[in-house]
Amino acid sequence: MESFTEFQLDFRPAILANSCNLIALMRFGPTFRLLVIASALLYVGEARAANPYPYGPDTLPNGAINIGPFIQQFTVLSNGGDISLIDNTFTGPSYVKGNMGIAGAGNFSMSDGTIDGDLVYHTGAKVSLSGPAKVTGHQYSDAAHNTILSQAASDSQGLSDLAAMELSSPQYASITNVNISNVGQSMTIMGGPNQKIVLNLQNFVMSAGTFTLQGTATTSFIINITNQFSLNNSQILLSGVPPANVLFNIRGTGSQVSLNQGTSMSGFLLATKRKVDLSGGKIFGRLVANQINITSGGQVVSQ
Repeated sequence: MESFTEFQLDFRPAILANSCNLIALMRFGPTFRLLVIASALLYVGEARAANPYPYGPDTLPNGAINIGPFIQQFTVLSNGGDISLIDNTFTGPSYVKGNMGIAGAGNFSMSDGTIDGDLVYHTGAKVSLSGPAKVTGHQYSDAAHNTILSQAASDSQGLSDLAAMELSSPQYASITNVNISNVGQSMTIMGGPNQKIVLNLQNFVMSAGTFTLQGTATTSFIINITNQFSLNNSQILLSGVPPANVLFNIRGTGSQVSLNQGTSMSGFLLATKRKVDLSGGKIFGRLVANQINITSGGQVVSQ
């Protein structure tokens, strides 16, 4: 058997590359699980000593948002925040493509719909699956997965804090609110190859129309929002930009983040201290929030 040090040296490059499927590795027995978690956390601890966000800057050289290896494990993550009892609901016919994690020691109720992946929940959570609810993968709840969930929750806050430090791109510094209310109304934000475009907004409210991020496969977009984020009968579109390169960072506590019927967006929606309600809304990318309700056909589809 390999020594812990030898195993660690082989494993850490995968962590650095954000390419290691930690949840899948957890299937190989308790000893292996312990080695995986110990090696991962050792790397993270050493990196965090040099940088509050242990994986480097908020974007990678290829333009993707630098989510790190722990957030990467989940398409949907309820991080629980500072609240000990969180109610997360999942009713159908709703759908999540990818793994779903419940990091808080609260309640998770699923009465319909499909999680097309693994369901990972904290050992302190109360989970209720009923009716036609379906989880196509495994269900995990143990100390090893508690560690993965806790680190993913911590990393999500670290990424949010890091992204919030970005200054607005000069060409868009005058934009402090997005408010689109007419069907024929639209807004397009453009960026070039290997360019990071940052908007720092107070509110992002759409009740109609389209908002488009246009760029290339190496363009990154970070949209920081401090107050209200609400979508209804509207779309956030990407033109030439992969969803992995887009971050909507909803900061601090405040009003519920809502994506209602007729709404779709692409990218990573990060709202570490908010409740997110997908009442028929669709996200093509990733969702991390303090509390999550997915109802009325809401979807989160990994890209």
